[in-house]
Amino acid sequence: MHRVLFFLLTISMLFLISCGTNGTGETSPGSQPDSGEGVSTEAVARASIADYPEKPADLADVPVVKVVDGDTVDVLVDGEELRLRLIGMNTPETVDPRRPVECFGREASNRAKALLENQTVQLEIDPTQGEVDRYGRGLAYIWMPDGRLFNLEMIAQGFAFEYTYRTPYIYQEQFQAAQQAAREAEIGLWAPNTCDGQSIPVEEASVAAPTPAVPPAAPQSNLEPSFDGCQSEPNAASAPNTPVVIVTVDKAAETVTLQQRGDVPVDLNGWTMCSMRGSQIHSGLEGVLQPGETKTFAHTGSGNIWSNNEQDDGALYDATGRLVSYWVDQ
Repeated sequence: MHRVLFFLLTISMLFLISCGTNGTGETSPGSQPDSGEGVSTEAVARASIADYPEKPADLADVPVVKVVDGDTVDVLVDGEELRLRLIGMNTPETVDPRRPVECFGREASNRAKALLENQTVQLEIDPTQGEVDRYGRGLAYIWMPDGRLFNLEMIAQGFAFEYTYRTPYIYQEQFQAAQQAAREAEIGLWAPNTCDGQSIPVEEASVAAPTPAVPPAAPQSNLEPSFDGCQSEPNAASAPNTPVVIVTVDKAAETVTLQQRGDVPVDLNGWTMCSMRGSQIHSGLEGVLQPGETKTFAHTGSGNIWSNNEQDDGALYDATGRLVSYWVDQ
C-alpha cells in the first residue's frame, strides 16, 4: 500500500513539473476514427458527448507493461510496476478465479490490448476517488497517445459498462452519456446477439433464450420514457407499479425482488434496475416473469452498487425506458 501511494505521489509530482503539453501537433480526440473491431466512436457516441473531455496539460508519460484485462492495467512508474484499476468503467470478468468468464470479457480484454499494448500513455488522477482502491491498486484515467480517453472509448465502443463506485467522478456525465448511446445503438456487449447488456457467463450467453409462449405484456402506463442512465427520476411518485413491482431491495445482499402483477408473462430482457444514489445499474435482470410470480435477482456485475449506509432508492424501467416501479428506501 505504501509503495502504491509513493508511485501515485511520483505521478502527481511529474504532473506538476513535466514539460509536456497538449501540443499543436497532437490529433484532436474528436477527429480520431476507431481503428478496430468495426465499431466507430464517431458514429455512435460522439454526438451524445457534446463536451468530450479535454486532456489536462502536463501529464506524465508512463509505459504500459501489461494489460491484465479490460479495466486493469500495469504501468511502469519510476522504474517500478504499478497496477491500475481504471476509474468510471467496468468490463466483463475474465481473470477472477472465483468467477466464470463473462460474456464479452475476452473481447473487452482484446480491445484493451489493441489500444494499449506497447504504448506510452498518460495518467490522470481524480481527487474525488482517492489514490488506491481496497485492493491496493492505483486509481486513474488513461489518456492514449492520440489524445483519446481510454476509459471513455471503451464505454463508447460497447466494451465496458459505466461504473460509479460510491462517489461520482469528474467525467461521470460523459461516461454515462457514452453508455446510453452505445446501449441505444446496440453495439458491443449491448447487442442482442452478444450479451444484451447483461454480465452473464459465456456459456449462458451462447444459448438462445426460449421465446415466451405468450407475447410480453406492454407497458401499462402513459409515462414517457425517462431512463437517463440512473441519474434521476422525475416520475418517481407516479410509478404505475404494474405489471411488475419492486417488492424489496436487500442492499446488503445486493439482491432485488420483483413481483409480476399482470395477466400475461413479462419478458425482462432489456429491462433495467437502477440504484439511484450511485447512478448504477443492477445487472442480472433476465428471463420471463409469469403472472403472480415473485423472483429475486442477484447483482451479477462487479463490485457492490447499493449503499448500505445512506438512502438508496431503486427504479425499474422496461425495455422502452419507461418507469415501471419505484422503490423508496426507508
